[in-house]
Amino acid sequence: MVLHRDIFWLGRQWAVTGYGLQLVSTRHGMQFDIAAADIRHDDLDAPMRAEPWFDATDFAQALTVARRRAEESPLAFQPPMSNER
Repeated sequence: MVLHRDIFWLGRQWAVTGYGLQLVSTRHGMQFDIAAADIRHDDLDAPMRAEPWFDATDFAQALTVARRRAEESPLAFQPPMSNER
C-alpha cells in the first residue's frame, strides 16, 4: 500500500495525509497508521513508545499538524482510494 494521495505534511518518519497519520515507511505494514477519526484520542503513541525505530518528536509534530488541520479543514480528510490507506 502507498500513502494517501493527499499529503499535507511530511516529516522524517510520519506524514499527515488525507487518511490521518501514516508512517512514511511501509515496512511495518501500516499497523501503526492512525485514522483521522482517531487523532483526538490520548496516548496514540503508546503502542510505539518501546519500539527502537519510533521518533517521538516527529510523531508529536505530525499529531499537532493533524489535529490543527482537523479543526481548520475537517473535510481535508477523505476515505482512501482502493490502493491507498
